[in-house]
Amino acid sequence: MTKEEKVKYRSGFIALAGRPNAGKSTLMNTLVGEDLAVVSPMPQTTRRNLRGVLSGENWQIVFLDTPGIHKGRHSVNDGMLKKSRSAISGDEGTDIVCRIVDMVRPAGAEEDLVAEMLSSVSGRVCIVFNKADVCDDAVAAKEAFYTRYPGTREAPQITISAKDPAAKQTFLDLILPMLPEGPQFFSDDDITDADMRFLASELIRKHIIDATREEVPHAACVEILRYRETETRHEIDATIHVETSGQKAIIIGKGGTGIGAIRTGAQADIQKLAGVTVRLSLFVAVTPKWRDNNRFLREMGLDK
Repeated sequence: MTKEEKVKYRSGFIALAGRPNAGKSTLMNTLVGEDLAVVSPMPQTTRRNLRGVLSGENWQIVFLDTPGIHKGRHSVNDGMLKKSRSAISGDEGTDIVCRIVDMVRPAGAEEDLVAEMLSSVSGRVCIVFNKADVCDDAVAAKEAFYTRYPGTREAPQITISAKDPAAKQTFLDLILPMLPEGPQFFSDDDITDADMRFLASELIRKHIIDATREEVPHAACVEILRYRETETRHEIDATIHVETSGQKAIIIGKGGTGIGAIRTGAQADIQKLAGVTVRLSLFVAVTPKWRDNNRFLREMGLDK
């Protein structure tokens, strides 16, 4: 390699795509070294494309953590699918698509939908077989995948556990040779282009997911009403929208214990990310059928 080749800068936008709960958000968090994306055992956690940035010597990767590819029964699900399609198709400048495959769950209709969406970009797809730590037989799982999708056998691939810090180097060994020459899009210390309003709403939603169950997390949407920043303090007012009074009662909890736990946990996480004192106020509102209200979804950035 010549001296000129050594100093060439490489960069690219890489979409992390796959069915719900495949480990896309976990992988991005591991790669950037920060809990940017909401991670939960509950599927369909990611609702919007979120960018994470990883920089090294003479290279930079911009990740797009996309919503899990699935067909749901609400307009909000249609919006999530549209955002995934946008990232995969290259509308957001995507150079490479990493197909994240959950080796524990057999392929089905959702994985078939992933395959259909990726069929038009097969020349720039790599495969990340995930959950090696909990898969009883990775070799058999991979062979079953290739048998169902024979056209993917030639794609570059790795096998990892996304939550294992060692996955970062394995991933970089795969992806860095694939990066095209390009400019530096962000400064070396940037890890995302998302603002604190967005990150705060996601952290609040994370604690709603952790504190509730069944349909409640899917029926909850966080709206940041006010975000005031000073050098030493951030003050945030947010509304948690749910669809029924029963869901509101679950969020609030007996004697306000539920909403109190959500506020305390989210406030601590936002404070850690912001690096200053945070004061968080939460309100709960019943917004019937918001998941099918296109005007509301548009205002929340969740429309299709």
